Amino acid sequence: MATGGQDARAPRTGRRDFLRSSLSSLCFVTPIFRGGRPGERVLAPGPWFADVARQSGLAAFRETCGSVAKDYLVETFGSGVALFDYNNDGLLDVFLVNGSGYQILDNPRLAHTSSRLFRNNGDGTFTDVTEASGLLNQGWGMGVAVADYDNDGYPDVFITNFGQNALFHNQGDGTFRDVTHEAGVEGGNCSTGCAWGDYDGDGRLDLYVARYADFFDRSRLPLPQLTNYCVYLGVPVACGPRGLPGLADLLYHNEGNGKFREVSNEVGVRDTEKRYGFQVVWFDFDNDGHLDAFVTNDASANYLWRNKGDGTFEEVGFEAGCALSGDGREQSCMGVAVGDYDNDGWLDLYITCFSEDCNTLYHNNRGVFEDVTYPSGLGRLKYSQLSWGTGFLDIDNNGWKDIFVANGHIYPQADKAGNSYYQSNQIFRNLRNGQFAEIPAEECGFREKRSSRAAAFGDLSGTGRTSIIVNNIDNGPFHYSPSRNAGGNWVRLKLAGTKCNRDAIGARVEATANGITQTDVVRSGGSFFSSSDVRLHFGVGEASRVESIKICWPDGSIERHEGLAVNQEHLIRQGRS
Repeated sequence: MATGGQDARAPRTGRRDFLRSSLSSLCFVTPIFRGGRPGERVLAPGPWFADVARQSGLAAFRETCGSVAKDYLVETFGSGVALFDYNNDGLLDVFLVNGSGYQILDNPRLAHTSSRLFRNNGDGTFTDVTEASGLLNQGWGMGVAVADYDNDGYPDVFITNFGQNALFHNQGDGTFRDVTHEAGVEGGNCSTGCAWGDYDGDGRLDLYVARYADFFDRSRLPLPQLTNYCVYLGVPVACGPRGLPGLADLLYHNEGNGKFREVSNEVGVRDTEKRYGFQVVWFDFDNDGHLDAFVTNDASANYLWRNKGDGTFEEVGFEAGCALSGDGREQSCMGVAVGDYDNDGWLDLYITCFSEDCNTLYHNNRGVFEDVTYPSGLGRLKYSQLSWGTGFLDIDNNGWKDIFVANGHIYPQADKAGNSYYQSNQIFRNLRNGQFAEIPAEECGFREKRSSRAAAFGDLSGTGRTSIIVNNIDNGPFHYSPSRNAGGNWVRLKLAGTKCNRDAIGARVEATANGITQTDVVRSGGSFFSSSDVRLHFGVGEASRVESIKICWPDGSIERHEGLAVNQEHLIRQGRS
């Protein structure tokens, strides 16, 4: 997100020029496909989604993030979303992280903002239960990750803040208790994205916290001016991140008994360059059975921390091909989605980036990533979008993962610079041949433009169709609810570990149906500052049964199940039929 000098946001060449001629005839905006072959144009009725935030009650929330002018970079980040079942009633609830502002921090007389927990009523509406639940984060909230860190059967909530971070333990009676200090996970300064994962296989979830830059001492932070790192296309804007002192990321090892220990340097996660970290996600990129950590960094190379299997890590981002773009550039990377979009058994990466650039799709070639942004059709010839939250999701349950992207510029001044502060969100349809095509906004149902940030995904209605919650900076959220039948059958898996962590985070699942084997992994944290449903959803098209399920549990044990019924959720407890 580095603003650089005046030329830093000029349109990029590189990849764009590389395939401009070969892509000149490719249509990036294509009608929705229903049946037939990939690329076949057919009439599709109605939009895929409808924003029902007002009807559902989520519009009662409004995110706050600094001043309207956004004079400082920290005021442009926005806040996260988490979808989880906090009271174990079988319904996904919605947690919307809220930010704050320098004025509020400076003046204790001003009312504090608070993140909000909305309970799912089961009828399409939500009730704000924040006060009763005790899940009161009144700091300047940014990221969130949800997981049962003490294996007691109830999901706990970790929130990164501009300031001290917060860990809330689920008491099991519908309430939470702030255990930050006793757990030892305060962190400090400007923490951003976070994620849970058991990196050493001891059955206890560990916590990675990405951090950005030191924004506390405002006397060291320049205001918008016509100088390096403070200008966007000739217009003065918030300065940074280049020129700002970075912060090293944190890795907390779960010691048990509710205690954590910061071990980043001890285990080799040495962020000595103090790159500007945004989002982290745990996944096994090389299929060796050990969880690795990928971190998007702003205005600097990304990190890929390879788990060596002995409790230590090595940084392999350059060797693995995902530190830079395919033409060797450091990008300003924000969010990250993990998914096997071509069903080859290897998990791929989709990275969201700054405007005047394009988001990057990395195909995983057996542990080595290749930038396939242009061959996949995702190298847009229009570079105005600035992208944040993202995820792979199967909007029509055909077994092939599509891509959602939340967009919005960081600078309100972008309107004066020939771009737009408010932007449309997007869905890219998987054409099942390695390529994607953008679905027009009106067919997606994304009619309203805002400056969107975080996005989380999950089945809020229990119908087998994925909803999307988007947190919008200085505004109310989007609640994108599927507005028509997805068409295909589906199966949802809720895994419960008995020998590994209770949420089975890190478990790898292969589901075979309708001649396709899909692969996914249970994870907590990702997209941008967000935490989606930990249950795994597989669209299976016209299949009447799921032929087989293979589960590689985090402790290395393997189970197989056959003949699962479709259009329902299956609870699978480790080691039990």
